[in-house]
Amino acid sequence: MRKILPITVTLGLSMFSLNAPLAAQEVSKEVLSIAAKVHTGALVCEDRKMIMLWPDTALPGRFILKMNKRVYRLTPVPTASGAVRLEDDHTGAVWIQTAEKSMLMDSVRSQRLADECQSPAQKTAAKHIPASARPDLLEANSNNR
Repeated sequence: MRKILPITVTLGLSMFSLNAPLAAQEVSKEVLSIAAKVHTGALVCEDRKMIMLWPDTALPGRFILKMNKRVYRLTPVPTASGAVRLEDDHTGAVWIQTAEKSMLMDSVRSQRLADECQSPAQKTAAKHIPASARPDLLEANSNNR
């Protein structure tokens, strides 16, 4: 079943609403380029937590994340750092992915839901990046004050 999103159209002085399927909404090239970088599949996190992340077939460029019994619908968001960021506007969930790991945050409660999540490609990348070469994102931001 497709969700219907109301769209308001103005023609001259009269205004009326149309209902259009969400899948019909245009997806920006920027969102699609971010979506192409997302690691999907089964991701193993710290404390043996398991996350399933897969593309939403109804909405190109969007993703579905499942952890335990919770399901999040994520949309790519551009970042200045180059990290992949996916957000669920309804729940406040934020998925952040770097080359060697990912994490799930609850932005409403300001807490981590899952950390150190890795796909097979991220595990391989983590092995090839020496600890001294990994940038400290917090340290880099504090120098710009």
